Amino acid sequence: MTKPMTPISDTPSAAPFPLLDDIVVLADAAMRAGEPAQIVQRLVDGLRGLLADRSDAVPGWLLAGTPGGYVRRELHRSSSGYQIVAITWPPGQGSPVHDHADTWGIEALLRGRLEVVDYRVVAQHRALAELRPAASHTLEPGTVLGLLPPHDLHACRNASARETAVTLHIYGRALETVKRYTEVGDGLYRPQRIQLAVVD
Repeated sequence: MTKPMTPISDTPSAAPFPLLDDIVVLADAAMRAGEPAQIVQRLVDGLRGLLADRSDAVPGWLLAGTPGGYVRRELHRSSSGYQIVAITWPPGQGSPVHDHADTWGIEALLRGRLEVVDYRVVAQHRALAELRPAASHTLEPGTVLGLLPPHDLHACRNASARETAVTLHIYGRALETVKRYTEVGDGLYRPQRIQLAVVD
């Protein structure tokens, strides 16, 4: 069952993330493309190569979750603006439909399996948005997806009852708020801007 969005951010003090230096170099190079679509494509291509057959890419501290929802950990924030985040998805945990605050993003699966359903806004009814599922993906380790607004609405869920999933995300700027969509019935959703919690 999907829990409410209760993300937690913290900075790990344990062993470092083994691929972080390589990912930062890759992201710095991609940022030189300038245009979001080109940045995203370079990151998708580069991360697919970098993450292939890297079962050692997930340190033990990234598997620590919480029963209240997924756990969001910032790994790096660049002086040029982009942010690298790891998200831990305990068994059965997921997110509601949400956007990415009008910034581009990359989502890559490091461990486990994640179900992602993309949504599109098909109509606006005053304060409510009518959403329809547009596509679904099952992410396996090494899968990399690019997100470009306005086609960045989705919901994610770890469908496993036993295995923790871990995803890596790169955002064009620090993602501190998102718009969450709560279903009220008949395909209608109420959008609400929420602050992503930060825990030191």
